[in-house]
Amino acid sequence: MSKFGNILLLLVLALSMEVFAQRNNELEFAGIPFGASRETVIEEVMKMGYEPYGQMGAGERVVLPMFRFGELPVQVSFIFNGNDKFYAFEIRTGKVEESRKFKAIEAAEYMSDQFTLKYGKPAQAPTVNETNLVDGRNNYQEWYGVKLLNAFTAVIKKGGKYFVLGYVEHRTLMKETAGGKPKKEKASAAPVF
Repeated sequence: MSKFGNILLLLVLALSMEVFAQRNNELEFAGIPFGASRETVIEEVMKMGYEPYGQMGAGERVVLPMFRFGELPVQVSFIFNGNDKFYAFEIRTGKVEESRKFKAIEAAEYMSDQFTLKYGKPAQAPTVNETNLVDGRNNYQEWYGVKLLNAFTAVIKKGGKYFVLGYVEHRTLMKETAGGKPKKEKASAAPVF
């Protein structure tokens, strides 16, 4: 093979590795992969410099009360299945009054743009605006093209206030149930001290 052929082969390999790396990037949040244990999630969050709460108790969420989602300050909740594996995350903005609901729409646009960068083209164009918001959840955009994930952004109207919710769940891990009783650790034959 010629020198040009070798260079071309290396270039193609490098580009394909980049494509595969980006594809796997969708199966994680901030470097924390879906399926990680509660302890791993807490460790990774603390490495990022955040102090989570709600750390103990099976089925309880691990919550970051303040997380920088690019330009948007949000609250992030890591959600765990019956096996205590990370299977979903929820991103929430702060609540705004009726007079500032345009800020909720702007936040939904920004969050949807970020989801589009990560998960690809949404299933439809935005379906809500300031004039057609109803009480409850108003789906803004949804992503169904991601093989293992369900994702959506929504503007929530509750009690005359508005906030934005972004939600991503791993379909397979969501359905996983607890696998029986936890195994007891076997006592060591050697002393621990």
